[in-house]
Amino acid sequence: MNRKLLLACFAIGFVASCATSEDDDAPEGELAVSADDTAADTALDQAVTDDKADSGLSYLAVAKVAQDAGVSCSSDRLATAVAIAKAESGFKSTATNTVGNAHGIDRGLWQVNSYWHPEVSVACAFSPSCNARAMYRISSHGKKWSAWWTYNNGKHLPFMAKARAAADAICP
Repeated sequence: MNRKLLLACFAIGFVASCATSEDDDAPEGELAVSADDTAADTALDQAVTDDKADSGLSYLAVAKVAQDAGVSCSSDRLATAVAIAKAESGFKSTATNTVGNAHGIDRGLWQVNSYWHPEVSVACAFSPSCNARAMYRISSHGKKWSAWWTYNNGKHLPFMAKARAAADAICP
């Protein structure tokens, strides 16, 4: 996706709906926005709009996105994923960061870095569902969080209580 198109996506407020044919023809192994991601993101976007929430998502919504990506309810895996997303992006799916990065741009809910994870397309990085799938891969299915600065530095810990409550609400 070129920079001009990406800026247009930001202007309309939802990047996932701006996936281009580039993403449809993604090289094997590259994460791109799927039809399922688009449908899930549209439903999520509608729920946020219906709740008249700000541009950030709720703990419960992010927990559901992470669970749908495959993060297990066992141990604190789901809660940790949610707390990291809160610490990384404030639950804003369009968040970006270059501060402290020698390489690339951190993008989306889990701030997937463009340099270290070039397999994650631009559209995927800004799609909550696709970004969650990338997080699931990078974190070894929600088991290893060392790739996230906020985890390594305990910045996710203040969000764990609310993240656990959200995980408990959707886990059997």
